[in-house]
Amino acid sequence: MLHTEKSNPVIISFALSAVMVISILSKFSFIFPIQVAIFLFVLLLFFYLVNTNKFNFNFYIISLILFLVTCCLSYINADFKVNVRDYLVILSSALMAGFSFSFLSVEWKKKVLFVPLFISLWLAMILFTRFVTNPQGFFYGDNFYETMALNINIIAGFLALVYPLFFIFIKEKKNTKVYVAMMIFVLFAIFLTKCRIVVLLSTISTIIFLFEYRKNKFIKVLIVLSILLLISGIGYFSFLKAASNSVADRIVWWKTAYLIFKENMFFGCGLGNYMTLFKTFRPELVVNTLYTHNIFLELLAEVGIVGLFGFVVLLVSFYKRFVENILKGEDKSFYIYIAISVTSFIVINFVDYNFFVPANMIFFFIIFSSMFHVENKGREKIKINSYICLAVYVAIVILLARPIIANNYYKKGIGFYVSGYYKVAIEEFNKAIKFDKNNPEYYAQVSRSYFALYDKERNEKGQVYADKSIEYMQKAIKLNKYAAQLRASLAAVYWNNGKKEEALEAIQEAMKYDKYDPYYEEYYYQIKNS
Repeated sequence: MLHTEKSNPVIISFALSAVMVISILSKFSFIFPIQVAIFLFVLLLFFYLVNTNKFNFNFYIISLILFLVTCCLSYINADFKVNVRDYLVILSSALMAGFSFSFLSVEWKKKVLFVPLFISLWLAMILFTRFVTNPQGFFYGDNFYETMALNINIIAGFLALVYPLFFIFIKEKKNTKVYVAMMIFVLFAIFLTKCRIVVLLSTISTIIFLFEYRKNKFIKVLIVLSILLLISGIGYFSFLKAASNSVADRIVWWKTAYLIFKENMFFGCGLGNYMTLFKTFRPELVVNTLYTHNIFLELLAEVGIVGLFGFVVLLVSFYKRFVENILKGEDKSFYIYIAISVTSFIVINFVDYNFFVPANMIFFFIIFSSMFHVENKGREKIKINSYICLAVYVAIVILLARPIIANNYYKKGIGFYVSGYYKVAIEEFNKAIKFDKNNPEYYAQVSRSYFALYDKERNEKGQVYADKSIEYMQKAIKLNKYAAQLRASLAAVYWNNGKKEEALEAIQEAMKYDKYDPYYEEYYYQIKNS
């Protein structure tokens, strides 16, 4: 069978369009099975390209590999490896999608970039519809965004990433009025989100775009109005919001990232693990967070100096190629607005965490890779033996299927636990452990189930259950030593089993790993005075 370059654009375009649609329809989901499905789909495309094309390793490809490898190194010494594994799957999908996109010519890239345009239009329509139907609960007291994303800022970040792409199609001078109308609609949706940094950057992007048409009197008026809006927005952010809680909270979150980095300087605490170490390292009591809200500090904390270096090299490759493309003089507008899109998104992530949302990460690296073109020549003979590719693919499928199977057993176990069938629940949790031995939650649930059995049978037989509960909770703590809640649970088992000294030691350890939660201190004195 002959494999030629002619089939690549259609296959790549269809595959990446499908990936983008699935990632959005999953509602910016962190659900692991969905991310595995996306990963396996993109991996097929990756194997196809590697197996059917000849290409040279340039700075871009090397920087992609370097960033992925340096992030993988964070897995080695990570305490909570499950989180790292999940985020490496997400990152790998995004990097492979970007790599695949770089095989397309500019014309084909534009065709694929229609997809994020219409997705942004769809999201804008949802925002406006929700605002019209429920204006009072649009920003407060409405759980609508929890079904779409963690909060409205995630949607705002996506819109900001895609918004500059409208300028590319307007410059094409085909269906200009349609694209202008779409652009204005999405811009209004961005303003509707009230995400300050996104609004400011989108306004700046609009001014840059309008500046090309400054000879038109109407455009001049729009530019002046946009600049006035920008100045007022900056003033609002700088003066009226400078003392807001969000700014104070972010400063503490950034300090926490630095403290985590000091303990894990070279390889970090593990990609995605900031959330597990946050309570232990936070320097003062502050609103809990899952992310640092600064892309560079989060990478520094999670993947260390080595990983941050990999990301910086990747950015250098992007801006280096941008300069080269501009000097060539071909498709200048395309590359300028791609650079504006990527730069805006990076700046947003100085104060937010949009980059670490799976769907946003995939779209980011696809748009990021628009700057590059991997020169390739179609092969008439297969580069790699198809059986080797198949064997590797099957091995990866089996490897990633195991935690999914484990999670299904875990869910069954939870059902039995809630219903009071503790012994059956233990069987299901142990099945989960067989398929995913690194997940501390599975061991913790076995411990809780054994404790429930002990609570029912406080006799000689029940003592066996108590010992088992202690054993499994200790195993859970070994897999996630920073989880104060697990140590508090261990203290509860000890205390209810009459082991007061062990209980006090366990709760003191919990206080050590979360010194600002008053619950642990209260619990300590409750045990001590019992």
